[in-house]
Amino acid sequence: MDNENQASALSLVDYSIFGRPCFGERVSGDQAMIDEKDGIIFLGIIDALGHGREANQVSVLMQNFLQENWTVDLRTTLFSLHDHCKGTLGAAVGLGLLKVQTGELSYCGIGNTTIRVVGRQSKRLYSVDGIVGNRMRTPVEQKLYLTPTDILLMYTDGVKDRFEVDDYPQLLYESPQSLARNIVRQFEKVYDDATCLVLRYKK
Repeated sequence: MDNENQASALSLVDYSIFGRPCFGERVSGDQAMIDEKDGIIFLGIIDALGHGREANQVSVLMQNFLQENWTVDLRTTLFSLHDHCKGTLGAAVGLGLLKVQTGELSYCGIGNTTIRVVGRQSKRLYSVDGIVGNRMRTPVEQKLYLTPTDILLMYTDGVKDRFEVDDYPQLLYESPQSLARNIVRQFEKVYDDATCLVLRYKK
């Protein structure tokens, strides 16, 4: 695939990431990332165990590894990440792949990160129990399809999980930049790191 086509996937979506450390800490143990290769968008969210500097070091280690080593096989990517980070605090990790042209979203997750789609119909995919880098069950790949009006949310457990559109009516209309920040600010748990990634198709 030529460079023009490779660049087209991210050009078709709007996205944003916002995060903040828990109260009393200067750095966060959460990370989130968006990357693109061969027309496929890679999404990742990481929540290292604990808080502060050590958790931050683990989450940055994982993010750097994923940036260089993610593949279209999410299960293999998770196993590779697990092996690379053995002996660390470990983390909850959610990984997704979006084929922008078809709307196909694949997801594998370990631990308590959240991925959900808000739109005409709310949809949610699930992670299996475990800790990447410590004790990890076999990840399960799941799929769903995004429509042009759907909003994709990924967030760590520093965000209260059970909010709905009725709790935040602007959810369907605001930009990803506003949504990522406002979801953290409105539904945060103060004594935990909190990070949110938002993606939607450009209008």
